[in-house]
Amino acid sequence: MAQSDQASSPKTKTAVSKLSVSPTTLSYSVNLDKATTETKHFNIKDTGTLALDVTVGVPISPDYKITSGGGSSTIASKGSLPVVVEFKPIGKGTYDGTIAITSGATSGKSTATVTLKGKARQKKPTPTATATATATVTATPTLTPTPPAPTPTPPTPTVSVTPTPSPSPTCTPRPSATPDIAHLVLISGGQASDGTPLNSAEVFNPATNIFTLTTNPMNDARYSQASAAINTSAGADVLVTGGFDPTGVAQSTEIFTGSTFVAGPSMTDSREGHTATAFNDDSTNVLIAGGQDAIGTVLNTAEISGTATSPMSTPRVNAATVLLAEPFSNTCPANAVITGGSNGVIPLQTAELFNPGTLTFTLTDDVSLGGSQMNAARAFHTATLLPNSGEFLVAGGEGVAGVAQASAEIFDVGTNKFTLTTALGGTDMTVARQKHTATAFGETMVLIAGGIDSSNNALSTAEVFDLSTNSFTAVGSMHSARFNHAAAILPNGKVLITGGEDGSENTLNTAEIFDPVTSKFTLTTDASLGGNNMNVARKLHTATRY
Repeated sequence: MAQSDQASSPKTKTAVSKLSVSPTTLSYSVNLDKATTETKHFNIKDTGTLALDVTVGVPISPDYKITSGGGSSTIASKGSLPVVVEFKPIGKGTYDGTIAITSGATSGKSTATVTLKGKARQKKPTPTATATATATVTATPTLTPTPPAPTPTPPTPTVSVTPTPSPSPTCTPRPSATPDIAHLVLISGGQASDGTPLNSAEVFNPATNIFTLTTNPMNDARYSQASAAINTSAGADVLVTGGFDPTGVAQSTEIFTGSTFVAGPSMTDSREGHTATAFNDDSTNVLIAGGQDAIGTVLNTAEISGTATSPMSTPRVNAATVLLAEPFSNTCPANAVITGGSNGVIPLQTAELFNPGTLTFTLTDDVSLGGSQMNAARAFHTATLLPNSGEFLVAGGEGVAGVAQASAEIFDVGTNKFTLTTALGGTDMTVARQKHTATAFGETMVLIAGGIDSSNNALSTAEVFDLSTNSFTAVGSMHSARFNHAAAILPNGKVLITGGEDGSENTLNTAEIFDPVTSKFTLTTDASLGGNNMNVARKLHTATRY
């Protein structure tokens, strides 16, 4: 009875900060015959109602290094801090270490320890100088247009697949990633207001906010194409692939060299609604995956430089692909993940990891990866890498009900698992969206703009995702509702939004720039920017920073 009386007594809740760390053990396994490092991460969370000050100590072992999230930080209430730890053994053996975490938590424990357990294996002797800069140690001496090749023996199911992108012994991380060289944005093709494909292209210069038509148009008019910047030490080009052309679905590709378009290698299949993903190494290799061909077949095929890879497990169109590295960040290519899309009937919940070393796709929920599917089926969604976090954001898209959804999820490169942002203490998007754009800026932010809502209304609204809280916050709206538009990050950290359709069957030639400092959009024609509109109204086009 006394217990019941006590339970019914009113209590005043005190605001507190609480420390939570997960996981508390990171286990690494590196085969030195194939890789020299492995990267994993843990999360520090504040599960209380007050902000939490934390300090992450230096690993007690020289074979481990914190690459992101170290030192002192303040975590917002219900927020989290990912801490990325790299294991780089000097030779085979067992390596143990710890990381001490201290905090100003006012409730519960104020300290924690993360245990590091690493094993390094090696059967072959250390590679000699017979390896070249453009091939792995075991690669054949014959150079082919395919990406840096695996060993001469075909891959078998017994080959272990590292959950995170691991460079081979000949790979060299660059001191800093160079995501573009020309500091310009190529706007290519698209669909005109009368529904016909466009062959025009224009270049946006962020220094002047001016769009200028290219000297020569594209060789083939196209929309629903896919483009990728080819960033090499020799210069910056843009590869434009497939799409709808005047005769149907194109198999052709072309390369913008900075002044004109030249024919590229034909693809193995005609494709529209596919993805094109440039690798992070110093090469011209681009992974082209999925899409729909000229007779309407949804494809499970993929290719690199006109050479077929192993097929995907599932045919996919209108999927989204993420490279698990920043552009131009290493001399060897990273893995990529293709998410969702439609099989031609329903949206898909599966995702697949592409390994450029073996040229194979593996479902993320395959036992060899130990990961998971997405938590929701999605097509016409976005997938956006969050730099240096070991994670990417999947947002919105058309679900199995055939309408836009507001849910979002985070893919963890260390575990190959997808987790809903709401399960991480965050929120869904403020508005359900599909056919929107998602553009990363800064280290932890993503701008979500426009699209179509669950009632098929075109949206002018925008919101920003913050990885530190796993939450979305509404920002200023665009000047026009837009879907099937294109966006690109600019060198100054602002985001360019171009064209699209406004929901009243108007194809737009306007463009606007989002400023993260003010959280507002400004038309490029505004007096404060002194720019112009695009020279041609277009939707279903591409905007590629190069």
